[in-house]
Amino acid sequence: MSAHPLGVEIACDGPSGRDGCPCNAAVRAQFTSRTARQVRADGRRDGWKTRPGGRDLCPDCATKEPT
Repeated sequence: MSAHPLGVEIACDGPSGRDGCPCNAAVRAQFTSRTARQVRADGRRDGWKTRPGGRDLCPDCATKEPT
């Protein structure tokens, strides 16, 4: 038996950044994506946004972000 790294999961930080995502969203990474940068690129294709400070927002939370 051998073990292999599964890659990186990027989860949504929620609309305010102080709470979790109400829908528990996570980027659906492609099988070939192994680094956080590659997974974030996968997420941008699906409508994810990255805010200053490294906050990751799913498409649903990005529209609810406080101004």
